[in-house]
Amino acid sequence: MEINHVIVVGAGTMGHGFAQIFAMNRLSVWVVDEREELLKQARGWIMDNLNYMVELGEIGRAAVQPTLSHIQFTTDLKTAASKADYVLEAVNENLDLKKKIFQRLGQWTQPHVVLATNTSSFDINELSPVTDHPERVIGTHWFHPPQITPCV
Repeated sequence: MEINHVIVVGAGTMGHGFAQIFAMNRLSVWVVDEREELLKQARGWIMDNLNYMVELGEIGRAAVQPTLSHIQFTTDLKTAASKADYVLEAVNENLDLKKKIFQRLGQWTQPHVVLATNTSSFDINELSPVTDHPERVIGTHWFHPPQITPCV
């Protein structure tokens, strides 16, 4: 399956880094969070990270704008989910919140879409039963920060 459109649910500590690494690899990314101010903050962090990478010589200045152009920010999970080829959930370690998100993702994404979580605390078997297709739920535990240490 080809992945072109990635949804990152959660714009915080790990989520913004996931969005950056996917966008740097020319994937179309939607970052979803419940509050606009969190999305604004994530965009700022991504800008800061990219500028720092330029200062370090890791990327050229010309890579910044194309990377940013691959990222959209929204509070509308349903619309973003309908466009997804792959979803990576990165909200805080709250099992009830994660279950609520996975239940919605299970309804709003196509049945073939992989639903990944970056959880470090919960068993995937606690999340997968809330979806119609539990076989598509996976756990991916990334190293921090993902845009610097892209190791899963």
